[in-house]
Amino acid sequence: MIRVLIVDDYPGLIELYDLALRARGFEVVGAATAGEAMTLAATERFDAVVLDVELPDGSGPELVDRMRAIPSLATAKFIGMSSYSPQEVGKRFDAFLPKPFHPKRLASLLRKVIAKSEPAADTAA
Repeated sequence: MIRVLIVDDYPGLIELYDLALRARGFEVVGAATAGEAMTLAATERFDAVVLDVELPDGSGPELVDRMRAIPSLATAKFIGMSSYSPQEVGKRFDAFLPKPFHPKRLASLLRKVIAKSEPAADTAA
C-alpha cells in the first residue's frame, strides 16, 4: 500500500484528500504544519509527500529540502500544490498540482510519480 503524507493548513482539504485517496487504496496521514510534518517524517516512512506551498510555519519548498535530508524519505516523491504557478515555486518538487484540482487527479499523479521510481520489471526469459 502506498503511504502518503498530506501537508496542508486547511483541515477540510486534508479530510477531502484522505477520503478520496483511501477509497483508491492509499494509506494517508495528515499534517497541518511544517513542524508536524517534520515530526511525522522523522518517525514514519512515506512513499510520497503532498504539500501546500504556503504553510503557517514555513514554506513548502524549504520543507521539501529539509525532508529530503531524512534517510527514510530518500526515495519519497514530493508533490507540491498551490494556486501559484510551478515556475514561482521552483523545481524542488517531483510533480506539481495547481489548486483547485479534483482528488482523482491527485490519485492519478501519485500513481504516476511512484511508478516512475519503481524498477522496471525483468522481462528476460
